[in-house]
Amino acid sequence: MKPFLNIFDATCCTGRHLKLREGDPHTAADLLADLDHCGVAEALVLDTLSRENHPADGNARILETVKPHPRLHAAWAALPPGAPDEQPAGEEWLAMLRRNRVGAVHLLPARYRYNLSAWCIDALLEPLAAARVPVFICNDDVAPVGHDGTAEFLADQTDWEAVVALCRRWPTLPVIVTETRIRRSQRLVYRALEACENLHVELSGYFLHRGIEFITQHWGARRLVYGSNWPHYPMGQTLATLARAEIADTDRQLIAGDNLRHLLSWSPPVVNPEVKPMPPADRYVAIGRGAPVPPDLRFWDCHGHLGGKCNHYHVVDGGLDATVKEMDRQGVEKICVFTIAGVFSDETHGNDIIADAVQRYPDRFVGFTLVNPHRGRDAMLRELERGARRGLRGIKLIPHYQGYPADGPLLDVACQWAHDRRQIILNHSWGPGNGPIDRLTAQYPNACFINGHTFEDYAEVVKKRDNLFICSCPLWDGPRHCERLVATIGADKLLFGSDLQDLPIAWGLGPILFARLSEADKALILGGNLKRILATYSLTP
Repeated sequence: MKPFLNIFDATCCTGRHLKLREGDPHTAADLLADLDHCGVAEALVLDTLSRENHPADGNARILETVKPHPRLHAAWAALPPGAPDEQPAGEEWLAMLRRNRVGAVHLLPARYRYNLSAWCIDALLEPLAAARVPVFICNDDVAPVGHDGTAEFLADQTDWEAVVALCRRWPTLPVIVTETRIRRSQRLVYRALEACENLHVELSGYFLHRGIEFITQHWGARRLVYGSNWPHYPMGQTLATLARAEIADTDRQLIAGDNLRHLLSWSPPVVNPEVKPMPPADRYVAIGRGAPVPPDLRFWDCHGHLGGKCNHYHVVDGGLDATVKEMDRQGVEKICVFTIAGVFSDETHGNDIIADAVQRYPDRFVGFTLVNPHRGRDAMLRELERGARRGLRGIKLIPHYQGYPADGPLLDVACQWAHDRRQIILNHSWGPGNGPIDRLTAQYPNACFINGHTFEDYAEVVKKRDNLFICSCPLWDGPRHCERLVATIGADKLLFGSDLQDLPIAWGLGPILFARLSEADKALILGGNLKRILATYSLTP
């Protein structure tokens, strides 16, 4: 049996925030309840006012928030020096950190419109570096808004050149980079870790297939810090990824909490209470905490990509045999797969990779043919026919990335094919609003439609159509996203999808494993629903 992890969450926020909905967890009591449920001992906490409005407001409030709770530890946000009425300067501010037992400092340059250059920030950093105060750098803004007025999701926002320069100027300063998502910039992460011994990466935004394993192997476990970004993300997704990572238990404990405890050990040291984890609520929660998947429990996955390490971003251990080994380790019996290459480039090349995988592992993979509507109707049909001859049994659409309209007329070509052959057709997104998906599911009732990513706006159509399902990837919209979605559409309409090899399998499993749902509902989502669908649709010719 694995030893229990003594977990210290590095990135939590409390307080009313901009996107808070009625009933959403956001208080210290809510945070402590999730810590108990997930088996987490302690948390380093920033106030949302520090993150969204002004550091002085939140920095004062977080001290009152954590005071009654020994498991919660205060973090402060900082501004560049220059306005004494906003923030004391230099040694005076360091003395305030010590006096208030504040463990770490957050720099939020995008939110407060400053940069990390020497002339801007070094007067703040000099005393912090001398005292070895850990500094989190987050380049995300709060709720960025696009040209159409809707909120955008942004990834790869860190200015790695500026971070490396800062780390080199202040080699005694512990620096932890955190952001909403690190994805296609991971090669810059590798170079930055190579360049700076004092640089660390917080894990809540680093959800890449076997990314923890890769960094641990090449730069060591001491460079990673566990954090959940609660309540922006649910706590379980990053925790399951770490707890189920293929690394030594000693390295896992370093990442889970000991690295952060060491970083916070500058004077005065944070007092770490002894916390014995509560027993897991059910066997799914136990798996999320790192327990082996029992032999009688196997997961079926509706959403995976294959393509190996030869992609525009780095895929760790992307070979087919290694991928099957990872599926075995995570308890995934079967997965519907499609190409990565076809998302951004040549779909025929990618579909050949999928066909080869199906030929080598026919009991593990259900292959889908990816088509590109830009090719035109005849070319789409030729590729679907070619895929069928090679054993592919479903259709993958992704006009969102291909730059084709979400309601473009050539999507009907693929839907008609799926209808005529009773196949599954999975689209990254069936477009905004209910109109297109309502029409398609009614017009092609013999096809099984899956929305490839979690989208609650289709709820009314999902409830009235037997042939429309929602994929669980990603359940990242707050701590209760999975429960909220099940309450909206029903557990029988939600399908587990990992987005392998883009995302870690355990990252997709986490929100479901830790969800406050019945075991029966979890069983449906994690395999029962897809088994039922595959008994009716996309049958082997």
